[in-house]
Amino acid sequence: MTGLQITTPTDITIVLARSFKAARRLVWEAMTSPDKMKRWMLPPPGMTLSVCEVEPRLGGTLSLAWKTADADPFMTLHGEWTEFAPHERMVHTETMRMGSGETVVSLVEAHEFTEAGGMTHMRITQTYKSKADRDGALASGMDQGMEACYQQLETLVGR
Repeated sequence: MTGLQITTPTDITIVLARSFKAARRLVWEAMTSPDKMKRWMLPPPGMTLSVCEVEPRLGGTLSLAWKTADADPFMTLHGEWTEFAPHERMVHTETMRMGSGETVVSLVEAHEFTEAGGMTHMRITQTYKSKADRDGALASGMDQGMEACYQQLETLVGR
C-alpha cells in the first residue's frame, strides 16, 4: 500500500491509511515542522497557504490559513494537540472555518505511525460530530487533495 486508502468504519469516522518509502522519524518531522509542512501541504488551486504555525507538543497548537486573490483568509484551521508521543502517535482537535468565521467542520484527528522494512505506515482516524459532517468531508474531494499532498511529502522525505 502506498496510495491513500480510505474506509468508514462507523457513521462518524473516516480512517485514512498510507505508506511512505521513508523512515518514520522523517515522516514525523515532515508532519510536525512548519518549514517542511509548507513544502508538501499543497493548497487547492487558486489558494495560497499564508499561515503555518505549529507547536508540536502536548497542549501545543496548530494554526493554518489559506488565502485567495479575493479573501485573506479564505479558510482557517485551528487545533490543539491532546496526545503527543513522538514518532508514534499524535492526536489533535481541528476546527475549519471560512474567512467569515463560519465553522465548516470540527473533528478529532489521531495519527499513528509504525515502521517496517524501510516503510512508514500511517493511519489517521478522523472522528466527526455527526454523520452529515463525515459525509460532507467525504464528498469534498479530500481524498484527492490529501493524496496529492502525500505524494509531495513522500518526495520530500525520500531525498
